[in-house]
Amino acid sequence: MYNFSVRYHDGRLSIAHDATLTLMPDHWLIHYLDPSGELTSVRWTLPGIVTDENFSNLYIFRYGEFPRQTIEAKDENLPTMLKKQYPEKIFFKRRVTDIFKLNNATIAGVALVVLMLLGLGYWFGLPWLAGAVAARIPVSAETKMGETMYDNMILAYDVDDQLTARVNDFAKAIDFKTEYPIRVTVVKEKDANAFALPGGNIVVFDGILRKMKTKEELAALLAHEVSHVHYRHSLRNIFRSLGGYLFLSLLLNDINGVATVLADNSNMLANLTYSRELETEADRKGMDVLQSNGISLEGFVDLFQTLKSAHGDVGSLKLLSTHPLTSDRQRLAETMAEQQKGVNENEELERKWAMILRAGK
Repeated sequence: MYNFSVRYHDGRLSIAHDATLTLMPDHWLIHYLDPSGELTSVRWTLPGIVTDENFSNLYIFRYGEFPRQTIEAKDENLPTMLKKQYPEKIFFKRRVTDIFKLNNATIAGVALVVLMLLGLGYWFGLPWLAGAVAARIPVSAETKMGETMYDNMILAYDVDDQLTARVNDFAKAIDFKTEYPIRVTVVKEKDANAFALPGGNIVVFDGILRKMKTKEELAALLAHEVSHVHYRHSLRNIFRSLGGYLFLSLLLNDINGVATVLADNSNMLANLTYSRELETEADRKGMDVLQSNGISLEGFVDLFQTLKSAHGDVGSLKLLSTHPLTSDRQRLAETMAEQQKGVNENEELERKWAMILRAGK
């Protein structure tokens, strides 16, 4: 039999009573003086006793239905006595603060395990989570975020208004098989580059337009970039790069916070890189778009060849600076072009292409 000084709340009155807790073999007894001065006893059976989780040396136990009775104890010997008296019942689970009572070697081991788990979560969990979160963002919210990024990013470029108008007119003649509102902006940059923003904005450097020789090349470029938009590749890559900040905002359901983070980092859009798998996915989708519109897949072959000539060997080439061009991708384009049927001469597209050539001179 063990006795401990405690504070007892009966659950009905707001006052607390100084009481004595007695640990019996199969139950607890609480003795206290009620407001009239009469000695009162309360019996708690073991199965009904619940321990509150806490991070202090105040031990709290509750009992019964609402409003529950409560005991508060500060005696540091209580946990040891409970374990000795009732070895089959667990009153206390290990707390986080108990880690700091371990020896240095154990603490170092725990820290190493935590760091390893964090590393694994970053390298493997974060990419998967980025894709999962990106897939669940409404198109309307993605489009809004993309517009915010575009407004911040485009300030760093000199927009060619005439080429922009004519390339957008060219794009309207192609059904890209996507629900996103596609808008192309041509900027004055000599590099052979282009990139897609979340939500439908596509930025094209005039340096790549000046290297193109056919309307099919431009159609292939736009179809490829629209495919990145359609599959949310840009959004997924951005989430991976800014995962911590973005996921915190998403957990707090703060869409405006997400937009702010994206806007503040919009300068990185031109430098985002895609994996080989994402590039191949965009190639295949782009080729499907061209085929459904009756446009020759030689446009992809010519585009890859133009870029190869501009940047060097295929092994080190980066398509549009941010899209790695591999031999497999080039061979796929050549094979698909050889097998294509149903190519149509599109006079409207040819006319619009001629207007782009005149504007680019």
